[in-house]
Amino acid sequence: MKPRFVIAVLLVFALAVPVSMLAQQNSKEEKEIRAVMEEMRQSVIKGNPEYAATLEKYCTEDMVRIPGYGRLIAGTDYLAAAKKGTTTVESLEYSDLKVQVYGKWAIATGIETGKGVQVGVPWTGTYRFSRVFVKRDGIWKTVLYQDTPIAQ
Repeated sequence: MKPRFVIAVLLVFALAVPVSMLAQQNSKEEKEIRAVMEEMRQSVIKGNPEYAATLEKYCTEDMVRIPGYGRLIAGTDYLAAAKKGTTTVESLEYSDLKVQVYGKWAIATGIETGKGVQVGVPWTGTYRFSRVFVKRDGIWKTVLYQDTPIAQ
């Protein structure tokens, strides 16, 4: 009797997970997004002009950036700050990174820890972030990038 119950419970849980969710895990698209995020992370540490070029490649023209201090930064202003050098990063690491792909859209969430200056405002600490991507012309581009400080 117990083996049937265990099998029934496992079957219910298996059916509760959408097939599309299983198909998206470790997909080609997820790997592409992780690679884009790593390239952006490395370029922001190296600084401009490499960072500015990477932003131009991987962000939409109408991107919105909302850093932990709550300011709304238009993508054009964010790019201009990268070109001027008023956005610099000494260190940046990601952890607990999760990527969900929805066709040509994707959401990446995780934790980032680092130190730097963003559009002239110094920052340091650990943040929970979310990043929304859209695939345009075969390239995953950031549409929205938001992070919130994690209380110590």
